[in-house]
Amino acid sequence: MGDGDFVDKVLSEADDEFDRRCALKVRGIDVDDIAEIVSKLLDMKPEEVFMEGRYKRVVMARSLTCFWAVRGLGMSMVSLARRFNISSVAVSKSVIRGAEIARKEGYELSKLIC
Repeated sequence: MGDGDFVDKVLSEADDEFDRRCALKVRGIDVDDIAEIVSKLLDMKPEEVFMEGRYKRVVMARSLTCFWAVRGLGMSMVSLARRFNISSVAVSKSVIRGAEIARKEGYELSKLIC
């Protein structure tokens, strides 16, 4: 299977991610809370995060929300697709785009949650 150190590292990273998800859920954080955080971050109204369309700010907000909802909360892409009224493929692309935006801009959900 591989080197023991590699396996330990992978298991440790999985445990860390699980702990982050549990911490957010225990605090009662949901997709609406994430959308509100994103709306403040991008200086827009929370309902604009869920708007349809390909406007740059809306796409950015949707991408960050999808990224943090999937990776931070463990939400399914199918449930987000229903919420945003887009396909699960579009959610998948949003997650990838959101990860890139967060990395590029230095956004970390844990630092934005007060």
